[in-house]
Amino acid sequence: MPFEGRAASPPDDDGRFVGRQLDVLRTTYPAWEIRLGVDGLGAARWTAELRRPVTAQLLAAGVRERVAGPDAVTLASALAHQMYLLHRRARPWAG
Repeated sequence: MPFEGRAASPPDDDGRFVGRQLDVLRTTYPAWEIRLGVDGLGAARWTAELRRPVTAQLLAAGVRERVAGPDAVTLASALAHQMYLLHRRARPWAG
């Protein structure tokens, strides 16, 4: 049942919505190359690859070169965490 007050989105709107999600992620996280693809089972796969080299220190801090998720929201959460780790590593005195 759709949310009250809103009609269910037609299929064409789904493609535009996904495009907007991709645009928002790319704008919010410019340090990452963000892509949307399909895995071997035909499921959507959102991936992001860090545009800068990942040093041994960054790896030790938990920074990953590549993160992925089944949807935009999951990927956004993973990217927010990765950015926290990157910023924390860049400022070791913080926390």
